[in-house]
Amino acid sequence: MTVDLAADRRPLLLFPGDPLRPRRPDPHFTAEAAAAQSAGAVTAVLGHEELVAGDAEAAVSRVPREAGPVWYRGWMLPAGRYTELSAALADRGCRLLTSPSAYRRAHELPGWYDTFRALTPHSVWLPCAPGRAPERAALAGLADGFGAPGRSRPLVVKDWVKSRKHEWDEAAFVPDAGDTDQLAAVVGRFIALQEEFLTGGVVLRDFESFDARGEARVWWVDGEPVLTGPHPDTPELRPAPDLTHVASAVRELGLRFVTTDLALRTDGVWRVVEVGDGQVSGLPAGMDQRPLFEALVTAGAGYPLVLTSGRVALRALLPATAARVADGEPAGFDWIDGTPSAATSAGAGIAVRAAAAGHYRPGWGVFVLTDASAGTALGSIGFHGPPDAEGFVEIGYDLSPSARGASWATDATRLLAGWAAAHPEVRTVCALTEPENVPSQRVLERAGFRFSGEREGRCAYEIDGSAAPAGVNAGSRPRSSRS
Repeated sequence: MTVDLAADRRPLLLFPGDPLRPRRPDPHFTAEAAAAQSAGAVTAVLGHEELVAGDAEAAVSRVPREAGPVWYRGWMLPAGRYTELSAALADRGCRLLTSPSAYRRAHELPGWYDTFRALTPHSVWLPCAPGRAPERAALAGLADGFGAPGRSRPLVVKDWVKSRKHEWDEAAFVPDAGDTDQLAAVVGRFIALQEEFLTGGVVLRDFESFDARGEARVWWVDGEPVLTGPHPDTPELRPAPDLTHVASAVRELGLRFVTTDLALRTDGVWRVVEVGDGQVSGLPAGMDQRPLFEALVTAGAGYPLVLTSGRVALRALLPATAARVADGEPAGFDWIDGTPSAATSAGAGIAVRAAAAGHYRPGWGVFVLTDASAGTALGSIGFHGPPDAEGFVEIGYDLSPSARGASWATDATRLLAGWAAAHPEVRTVCALTEPENVPSQRVLERAGFRFSGEREGRCAYEIDGSAAPAGVNAGSRPRSSRS
């Protein structure tokens, strides 16, 4: 697919280059680069070794100038090196969509801990330099707040980013926080093993017992969970976490691209084990990566993954998920009638074919109409395609049978039409309906459309681009009308 980056505002995905063949992505990221390209992104390579060595200018020498918005996907970077990367890209007319401060907030535990305090093990930390363990008295004071006196108080040792869980007994686990000798020994060994890679200092965390089904890693883009899979360390285990409380915390954190690692505690409560910056979090082998990169392309191009207004939330149905809906699958949505309607599946299929032909443009596809509070999927609404040269764009919708008669279509149509009409490239938003379909005509009228005559034997209703309804929220984060 050939993409005009400037005209279409699609982001550039930046991957580490292969040290032996610097013009190609590192073999570890080859599949990701291919998935990004299939999602419509332009990709470029970064000289990771040059960046780590402190030569950010050389590291970005193969990045196209004036490429605009950039997502990085690659090896973990110290916060200082990430800041240097951001500055070097800015000098070439490129802008990292995750700022250095945002990267640090998601990447290092002190940045995200307060937001997730109720959802994650109790933690305390003490800054220290590589190779210099804190004094025993300082460690004992740090451990005072764990557990109840007189009882065993197990805890886990890590730094602000990583643990040494593969050296569990010697460098990660302390059976009793009150045993200062053992605490000091484990912390000392941890710091010795981390060497110069120690980040920030020492973190002590409550030890919690988790179910054997393993951890799940959830990928969030603009506050939306776009991909859920296993942790890379246990790709064979695929737990399905409850995201109800986690979602509100992720949105409160307010960062564009993050991951959460979740595990089921033995008392049946899902807990956040770790939060990370999505740019440097590992993808497990064998996953379909397209939903993640389609979300990054859409969000990076400036289009919403969710539109909300009042009780309505319209969730973008991106191509990989649309293919599942086209096959009649729920595709992760809680449909009011169990599965998507035949008309919604047919509309999703049109979107899939458009993407396959290279005609998909982020923002101008299909959305799933959902109840904003309950999350129930009620139908679909979307565009026939992006605005044409005259600024004309057509929308349509379909409701599941059980959702009809409650003005959901009116609210959704008003929301989507208002979002479209607010774009400077849009002069007219149109919907077509059969002459005998009076209920759909009433929906369009209540949504602010006016009858403009007949077109190809159908009734045409329009809204001018200058008449955008107010109240559209694109979040921190459209098909032919069965009208």
